[in-house]
Amino acid sequence: MASMRSNGDRIKRFRELKATLRTQRDRLLVGIDIAKAQHVAQLRVAHGQIVVPKVGIPNTTAGFAAFWRQVQTAQRTTGCAEIVCAVEPTGTYHEALGRFLEQHGADVVLVANQVAHANRRTLDGTWGKSDPKDAHNLCELLERGLVLFYSLPEGPLAALRRLVRLLRRARVERAACKVRWRNTLRPCLGPAGEPLPAAVLAQLPAAVQAFERPEDAGTGSRPRARRPVPLPPGFAAECTDLTARLTAAARRIATLEAALVQVATPLPAYLLLLSLPGVGPTLAAILLAEIGDIAWYTKVSQLRKLAGLDIIWVESGQWAGTPRISRAGRPLLRWALYQAALGATKRPAWRARRAALIAKRQGDRFAFFKATVELAAKLLRLVWGVWRSGRPYDPARVEARPVPARGGTARRGRALGPRQPAPRD
Repeated sequence: MASMRSNGDRIKRFRELKATLRTQRDRLLVGIDIAKAQHVAQLRVAHGQIVVPKVGIPNTTAGFAAFWRQVQTAQRTTGCAEIVCAVEPTGTYHEALGRFLEQHGADVVLVANQVAHANRRTLDGTWGKSDPKDAHNLCELLERGLVLFYSLPEGPLAALRRLVRLLRRARVERAACKVRWRNTLRPCLGPAGEPLPAAVLAQLPAAVQAFERPEDAGTGSRPRARRPVPLPPGFAAECTDLTARLTAAARRIATLEAALVQVATPLPAYLLLLSLPGVGPTLAAILLAEIGDIAWYTKVSQLRKLAGLDIIWVESGQWAGTPRISRAGRPLLRWALYQAALGATKRPAWRARRAALIAKRQGDRFAFFKATVELAAKLLRLVWGVWRSGRPYDPARVEARPVPARGGTARRGRALGPRQPAPRD
């Protein structure tokens, strides 16, 4: 059994596959529909006949071994030199089989769920869906080269990605507590458009009081002071429960952020990212986890697509829609870049750049948001530059550059004018 190849070797191999999948015929293609208990696969010769239309793969080590014996038999029968397997990721159920196939010398690639969904209906012109049809669909897409690189992170990168997922859940829990207060509990104390009286606010737990603006405290009190009315028992119990959830979420967030920094600190790229404006310890760790390895990318445009900051538009005939960002890829990476852009504007040079970007939009009510998104795209280019070069960020080379007077996104040789605003999220 061959050992697991490094991600650096696998990305080089993937680029070779992408360039030859449409033309090379001496490959055995395997499309695998992933499930929890039993996967279903189809085996075919590239641009040729279907060898085995349906193979069941129990999600066990013995099932994987039996399936691999069938694949080797088909390889000897057809005389194919290489084996390429395509899987559509379903949760994490594909990881065990993917590692097994990679360890046995097969090339494993991914098919995006959206691409598989859109192509499934073109197979036979029906809306039907079944496991054999999904496996057949994956083989069709594999023949056409519509596949993605399947990264298998190990060591610090794998730990970072797990910690980032946990941190995201903890922050979602904290945000849910705030929404619960604003939409459910707060209206029980009086009109939501009026501030709480100081006597009522003082009876709330400190964690809940933080949701109210300090400058509003006491402005809703009556002229004559009266004895404060105790909170109803049920409402007080809900506030106590909400406080417990908030405290637990805050504790989890602090613990996970400390763990993120501890795992990311030994990585060389971490210190490079920390040199960027607006990027703190937690954001730098999130950028590392979401991007992975900069060697996986050959152009900065690939990073823009990964973050969903690439520009798209819709046009037909003489009509052209407003360009905007795609919002595809990794939403957490896009969020981290946006937060870094907000932090970068605390510096005078970046604040001036944002002001210039807002001014060129000529009164657009979304100008602040669009300008910040544009700065986030600029920061992503800086991430690419410092990570690839191995040198920290130099403010003198970037912050002194003037901002162009007109829109920064060119389209078919002309800049975006006043009637075509800059990209929006």
